[in-house]
Amino acid sequence: MSKLSIITICYNEPDVQKTCESIVNQTWQDFEWIVVDGGSNKETLDIFEKYKNRMSVFISEKDNGRYNAFNKGLEYIKGEYVHFLNAGDYYHDEKVLENVFASKTYQSDILHGDLLFRDNSDFSKDRIKKTNYPKITPKMFINEIVYHPATFIKADLFKGEKAFRFNENYKIVSDLEMWIVFALNGVSFDYIPYVISIFNTEGISENQKYIKLHNEERNGMLAKYFTSKEILIEKKKFFLKTYTLPQNIFSIRNSQEKAYKVISVLGFKIWIKNKRGK
Repeated sequence: MSKLSIITICYNEPDVQKTCESIVNQTWQDFEWIVVDGGSNKETLDIFEKYKNRMSVFISEKDNGRYNAFNKGLEYIKGEYVHFLNAGDYYHDEKVLENVFASKTYQSDILHGDLLFRDNSDFSKDRIKKTNYPKITPKMFINEIVYHPATFIKADLFKGEKAFRFNENYKIVSDLEMWIVFALNGVSFDYIPYVISIFNTEGISENQKYIKLHNEERNGMLAKYFTSKEILIEKKKFFLKTYTLPQNIFSIRNSQEKAYKVISVLGFKIWIKNKRGK
């Protein structure tokens, strides 16, 4: 059995070759590679053809979106851990998997590292999101997230009667729901201090035209697991952590989602509900 199952989903991704190269060039190769393509054009399929000898599974057929593709890939996993590396995203360097897995053993269900966000048209905008949270709890995910391109998940969580499967009714937030479900069921998280992957910010979850859909899906999904009071309390806590010293002395800001006007004077906060959330 391989230590790792890598699942790559794709549909006409122009940067798919970067993904493929970053996988086949890893210095540690104890993994199987499962590719689920949604019926891409000939140009994309020709790129995959060059790497098929390294793939354990290759599927190319019409699907119902990325979470349907994830679920298809999960039917083939044989590794101890699973990593979702979408086409367009790629490993930070050729020693990522060696640094994580070579001569190392873990007891935790989920290993999470850091993610580099990249705008392919302007590398000066690179930003690293660290996930070394002091403690991971279900409510933490009301505001925060660990990122699946920088996360390795025990395969056992996707097997058996209680196996997790992505909700295919969502287009954007089913991976966030996964973390909440796992945390509610008491899985263990272990932070690994490496930048694991580079995330292409041109994808659906980062695209400005999908912001409304993202917020609608996120709010509806959170309401399945938390009360409105719990959500509001956590959002207020998170918002207050973002204040700089000058803003604490005096500022007038809109809260998250513009539900409140927050007036800060010498560290004291006054919350005034905005009309219609504006």
